[in-house]
Amino acid sequence: MNSEPRLTGEPRRRRHIFDLGRRPGARIVATTTATSLVVGLLTLAAPIAAAAPCDPWPPTATGGGSGSGSSGSGGSPLAPSTPATPWHNGESGYIPVLEGRTTTVELLTGPTSPNDTVERFGITGTDLGILWENGGAGGTDQVHMALGDTMGDCSVDGDEWRSNILFRSSDRDLADGMRVDDAPMEGPGMAASILPRTDQPGETTVIPTAGVAVGTTQYLRYMSVEAWGAPGEWTTNYSALARSTDNGDTWIPVGGTARTGTGNRALVPAELAPAHSHHVAGQMSAFLKHDGHVYEYLTPSGRNGSAILARVPEAQIEDMDAYRYWDGTGWVTEQNEAEVVLDGRVSELSVTWSPRLGRFIALYTDEKNDVVMRQAPSPEGDWSGKDTLLSFEHLPTLYGAFAHPWSPAIEANGDDLYFTLSTWDAYNVFLMKTDLRELPARSLPDPRMRGADTWTPDSPDPADTGETVLVDRIPIPEA
Repeated sequence: MNSEPRLTGEPRRRRHIFDLGRRPGARIVATTTATSLVVGLLTLAAPIAAAAPCDPWPPTATGGGSGSGSSGSGGSPLAPSTPATPWHNGESGYIPVLEGRTTTVELLTGPTSPNDTVERFGITGTDLGILWENGGAGGTDQVHMALGDTMGDCSVDGDEWRSNILFRSSDRDLADGMRVDDAPMEGPGMAASILPRTDQPGETTVIPTAGVAVGTTQYLRYMSVEAWGAPGEWTTNYSALARSTDNGDTWIPVGGTARTGTGNRALVPAELAPAHSHHVAGQMSAFLKHDGHVYEYLTPSGRNGSAILARVPEAQIEDMDAYRYWDGTGWVTEQNEAEVVLDGRVSELSVTWSPRLGRFIALYTDEKNDVVMRQAPSPEGDWSGKDTLLSFEHLPTLYGAFAHPWSPAIEANGDDLYFTLSTWDAYNVFLMKTDLRELPARSLPDPRMRGADTWTPDSPDPADTGETVLVDRIPIPEA
């Protein structure tokens, strides 16, 4: 690791450590051995408490306004809806120690993270970690990482809640973790909410879902959440684009880019009005740049829908009328004619090109709550069967998988694919690594050849085959 992590405060309470139980046959190693696999991830000398950030949830009052500098650190109450992460289960968060195909590199955010996010940015809990290259904005090649609902000091009124934050990193050596350079700030030690929620009833929070740079201009597609439902379910008022021309320091909603969902359409703010379309199937996104176009994979709000595909010339990304939708045979103007390109439950998707595989790859969480990868010769498909990168059996609280654009398998012909991952209980972001050499080889179907189909079947779960083994869980102290 580049730096030695440090705890920023003594835990305030101790709780029962959440034991998921070990899979029969999984190897168990001593804590000291497991710790050596993740040197620098955690200081075990301090007292351990199992509570995740700001437990119990939800916060009794929250900050976050519509203007710059008025996000969660102010602690002013918002009514009538209270932003929260409703699916947090109150159990302990931990660092999973894995051996085999997929391994944990480090904890990127939260207590004990080498990025020291508690003291530097006022972040004890956050999620997602959506990654994209900034196109050299500000004269520096960086990867931007957008994060969702963020908590700070749990002892103050409102928990220093912010709707979303942004990290910037120039670290290319991911083998020892990902160091964060900086973030847009609202004050000393407090990262700013780059797209604060409004104070309007009916908007709970504002969450980024995809980012992309066109030239040196940054774009975020984000969703206005009306209400959280059961785990994995929520309703959205709309999704829209925001633009930044100063390397992510400030963001402006792009008028005419709103797609309304099933929530209150009247909540589309004046700077976005009028909404471009009513598009329930297009509330969450993943961006891919290819051959002068920005491809946008679209799913409904929540974690229950399949993905459809649109594309637009890069220079016209703000012109919603320039978008074309894949109908299975060609590109059409009507979004309602779009055909599914990634079937099943496609949750928090990222798509990129891998020179290592010579194919496009898609990462997401599926209906089994596994992190899976699929391959395709073109952005529209045909997509292969699933390769499980991380199993629900090993980490039942996982969600989100966003490929790091500077992975050796994405930048060049290297074997390692890095991606971010979140968990409900830790409510923080991890950097993970998969060795693509350990995945089964896939060949595109050839009608001239007769033989076993290696393209369409799903590969076995590595938790069942032993190709990935959970060897320990290291509890994360409370900030």
